[in-house]
Amino acid sequence: MSYPVAPTRTPSAPRACAVVVVHKPDPRHLARLVAGLDGVRLLTFANGPLEDGARAALAAVQVRIEESPVNLGLGAGLNAIVDRARAEGFSHALLLDQDSEPAPGLVAALLRRHVAARSPQAARSADPAVVAPALAPPAGEGYRPIRYAWRAAPAPPGLRAVDFAPTSGSPLDLAAFEVVGPFRADFFIAGLDVEWGFRAWSRGWGSYVAPDLVMPHRWGEPAQGRAPQILRHAPLRNYYYARNVLATAQLAHVPWGWRARSCATLAAQIAVLALKGGPGALRPIRAGLADALAGRMGAFAEGGGERPAG
Repeated sequence: MSYPVAPTRTPSAPRACAVVVVHKPDPRHLARLVAGLDGVRLLTFANGPLEDGARAALAAVQVRIEESPVNLGLGAGLNAIVDRARAEGFSHALLLDQDSEPAPGLVAALLRRHVAARSPQAARSADPAVVAPALAPPAGEGYRPIRYAWRAAPAPPGLRAVDFAPTSGSPLDLAAFEVVGPFRADFFIAGLDVEWGFRAWSRGWGSYVAPDLVMPHRWGEPAQGRAPQILRHAPLRNYYYARNVLATAQLAHVPWGWRARSCATLAAQIAVLALKGGPGALRPIRAGLADALAGRMGAFAEGGGERPAG
């Protein structure tokens, strides 16, 4: 699917770039990401060494690459590259995952929706921090669709309010970023968009989804039959997931309803792991919960408690 390209902007019009944080990316996925940008400037933060194939894929678009010799985590990478976008004078930054596939014209279409949503005539419950596309799994690859946390709140025409929008495909208003603050770098990975979205709503900035603008999205691991997602995650991913769910549930700006639902879901997933997981499957969950209760955040190696394998 492609979208009509916006007319040439005037000097006073909003300016959008695309940003992506990569860690051992697949060059084929990067090539598809770059192909959909229509020449939009891409700012990249590489967590760890960037191989030649990935560097060559990025070279097909106007790109700036910042590199860290070690993996600092998604949150630190996003904050660094969004700060670069602000320094370059952009008003919006389209956040992408390293396997995102924006269609030609999507960046311009989302920017138009964002501008329209901020007009005085647009009914809404909060100014838009994010106006995101609807994410759908690529056909035939075995990924499951994500489930949005729709919010019962007024939204501009053609949009729906959501508690938070995934970082993949979300155009971020950099004025909102300045007010709401940076992503939680100490989360490292998993749940950064959830916490930031609730924090944004608490500070007068909302997240919205345009259901008619669709972008492919690979969520989690490819499905193997009907196996629950928790059984398909790597041990380290389960550690971050459990830790950050519990850490988020302790924050005052997070609604009690989300806290209850998410903790209940986590408890059910722990039960699934206990019944169907392999030897040691609960170890990363126990380590994550222990670290969350102790306030040990950051990269896995920086914490204490019982450490997951893998």
